[in-house]
Amino acid sequence: MTTPSKCHRLKIIGLLIFVHLLFYTACCAAGGLGGPGFWGSNKLSRISISVLKGSIGEKPASQLTSRAFTFACGGSTFTAATTINQELQSYLDSLMTEALGEFTAIVCLDPVSGRILAMSGFDRLNPGEHVWTRRLVPSASIFKVVTAAGAIEFLGMRPNTVLAFNGGKHTLYKYQLKEKKTRYTSKVTLKEAFKDSINAVFGKIGALYLKKKGLQEMSERFLWQKQIPFEIPVKKSTIILRDDAFSLAEVASGFNKATRITALHGALIAGAVSNRGVIMAPSFIDSIKTLEGETVYQSRIYPLTRPINPRTADLLFSMMKATVKSGTARKAFYGYNRDRVLSRLEIGGKTGTIDNNTHELRYDWFCGIAREKGGARSMAVGVVVAHRDVLGTRAARYARLAMKKYFSILDKRIR
Repeated sequence: MTTPSKCHRLKIIGLLIFVHLLFYTACCAAGGLGGPGFWGSNKLSRISISVLKGSIGEKPASQLTSRAFTFACGGSTFTAATTINQELQSYLDSLMTEALGEFTAIVCLDPVSGRILAMSGFDRLNPGEHVWTRRLVPSASIFKVVTAAGAIEFLGMRPNTVLAFNGGKHTLYKYQLKEKKTRYTSKVTLKEAFKDSINAVFGKIGALYLKKKGLQEMSERFLWQKQIPFEIPVKKSTIILRDDAFSLAEVASGFNKATRITALHGALIAGAVSNRGVIMAPSFIDSIKTLEGETVYQSRIYPLTRPINPRTADLLFSMMKATVKSGTARKAFYGYNRDRVLSRLEIGGKTGTIDNNTHELRYDWFCGIAREKGGARSMAVGVVVAHRDVLGTRAARYARLAMKKYFSILDKRIR
């Protein structure tokens, strides 16, 4: 027979187990222990990702990109060590001192780990702004990466698939969506349409073949309308998909201003192509410690999503390499195959340009990849520049400089 004292002890043990399970479940539901939004070690972290965002989300950009910074949370002071490559960061920051225009945002990351290597830029109207995660900018022709991915995965197209279009390469009119062929009809491969950023071809792919369902699924795979997990707040990328064909053509070609992304998102898109179709969860904080040196937060590397299969990623990369070699990015990368550092890399990317509604600003994009030929090291980059009266340094040029600097740094470490 169980004694009253034993019953009492059993009740206490049962209550403790219940509380522990309740706490564990709550942590997981909030992105806690083992949850998808948690960068914890195998120990329970004292700082959840939501609390961390609230604690450091308003810190100036210059502090967040330093080697380490301190912050207060729950009445205690902590030190955060970042993943930022300080030499690359300092170099890009130095370029920003002479930059023109309204704002510039540059994000460099390791596509295999998701770790941020540099976050540079400026906002002339809001100094200290986290321009890399808070500036939502029309993605312009960067969205052609998404449309091309849909054409390959859903429609079975390949880079050598022949497509026809009428009219100019960089216009988009309703008549260009018709399948009517005349003696003036031009024929190009999907690769040629991608590297030259031909709006009519991608407009037709979106409006006539992928349609709303295909564009919606592929855009969601690439994190549009999704909350990107990060240690500071990231604005959610936007897209509006209507039922009419011309609206879908505008989205598919990037010829609209409602499809918007951040520089961080742009780097993640490029990173997926480099990383066999996998987007790794981004992180710029390596660890957090108390003033006494106890680790209370440790980053971990994990895949966030796989928008495309490895074969699609390889085919997209081949088209992105053509963009750099002979397409819309060729001027910015002219002579790269004779450069001591860049010639050892496979480089691909996608450009995009579009004006704002008042035509006072021209948004200029480059999202790209640089990885060693036959090597393991790589970098993805997302750059957007808002030019005002005079065209300053172009986004693709910044990307080239960032690529060369980063791999030069790696070379020095080996020696």
